[in-house]
Amino acid sequence: MKYEIIKIESQELKDNYLKDPYVREVLVYTPDEIEEGLPLLIELAGINWSPNVNNRFHQIMTHLLKKMKAVVVNPNFRTKYYLNQYINSPAVGNYENFIIKELIPELKERYNVGNVALFGKSSGGFGAYTLAVRHPDVIQGFADHFGDSCFYYLYANDFVYTIKALEGKKPKDLLKELITKTPSEDDMKILNVFGSSAFYSPNLNSETSFDLPFDETGEIIDEVWKKWLSFDPVKNVENYVDSLRKLKAIYLDVGKCDEYNLFIGMRSLHKKLQKLGIRHYYEEFKGGHFGNSSRYCASLPYLYERLKLN
Repeated sequence: MKYEIIKIESQELKDNYLKDPYVREVLVYTPDEIEEGLPLLIELAGINWSPNVNNRFHQIMTHLLKKMKAVVVNPNFRTKYYLNQYINSPAVGNYENFIIKELIPELKERYNVGNVALFGKSSGGFGAYTLAVRHPDVIQGFADHFGDSCFYYLYANDFVYTIKALEGKKPKDLLKELITKTPSEDDMKILNVFGSSAFYSPNLNSETSFDLPFDETGEIIDEVWKKWLSFDPVKNVENYVDSLRKLKAIYLDVGKCDEYNLFIGMRSLHKKLQKLGIRHYYEEFKGGHFGNSSRYCASLPYLYERLKLN
């Protein structure tokens, strides 16, 4: 196994609203000898990206790439919100365009790869599902590890925490405070709401560049919440039946004790896929939302076996 960090200059991310970097680092793992047509597996992970390879992800890649010949990449998708939903937003940046129109073509040309799959956890799982069903001509499979779904159950606790944090404060002031320091675990609850709003309900005429899905009392604003729900996989899966049938590999899993209640969303998505007759793999494992990088030891071989060229 070999690895390198390459840089991709993105025209899609240039002049993005948050002024986040438009030159992005990409950690690339390859076999010692690269053959034509190997599967390209792209992780969607934004919060904890680091060029440091002394971590659990590197250990997993070292183990897996002894058994499978694939090109696995881990790009830096980090934003000032410390999260990414991997779709285009005028209030964040054109990350969907970056992945589909720039990142994948660049990697395909550079490494001469074949079929492409996305994989990720949490928001990365959401992104893997969302981009795969939107672009089945570019992506042939995905692994969605406890990805964002059934938004009501996912966001309820963070909504309440954010509503309390906003008492006596303007959203723009709290936002400025949070993005100019290293956020705590509790701060991330608010950034999860603010960042998701910037992706799902952007509004450049607002002081914050987005609309929150609730008012100052905490009551849900139906018009805004409907925008959010249009992105919820459980709500939109029926719109992508043709795309899902084109995919060669679909992997889903979730912890039975997920702290964000994503076992509800993933069970619901699994049930709907079954009803629609979409072939996929689904598993519930013992555990919660965090510390589950080892789940890649199950999902990546699954993707590899279905995407490798015979």
